[in-house]
This record gives sequence, C-alpha cells and structure tokens, in this order.
Amino acid sequence: MRDVGIASARVPEVYRDENAGSIRITFRGTSDARSSVDRDTRIRIAISSMQAATLWHALGERLTDKEKQQSDHGGDH
Repeated sequence: MRDVGIASARVPEVYRDENAGSIRITFRGTSDARSSVDRDTRIRIAISSMQAATLWHALGERLTDKEKQQSDHGGDH
C-alpha cells in the first residue's frame, strides 16, 4: 500500500457524473514526498453517491461547534 500525504489550502473540485451515479473529488496541493523534484500533486477520488453521503456525515461528526457555525455563515467570523 502506498501512503500519500498532501497539504492543500485549495478548495477541492467536486464533479457529479449523473450517468454513472458517481462523484469525483479532486484535491490539489503539495506532496510530503521528499524524494520528488515536483511536489505539486493532484489526487482524484471517485466514490458512489452513497459513499459521498457517508463521508459527509463522518466529516460533520468531526467538526467542532465553532467550525459548524463558520460553515453555516460561509466562513464569516
């Protein structure tokens, strides 16, 4: 198994393929690999809509109340 770490402050790209019923998420950032000359990295993940719903709930369970409030207001403080 290969473990890839990526640091990113960019908003992930999300695309839904209505025909296939899948959702693609793309993260762009910097790889933690020290041996690579080009550390710019793109990770694409394709998941089913059911997996996306499970991910949504799992992420929500990990947010603090303050983070949830910030997301409700578009990140305004």
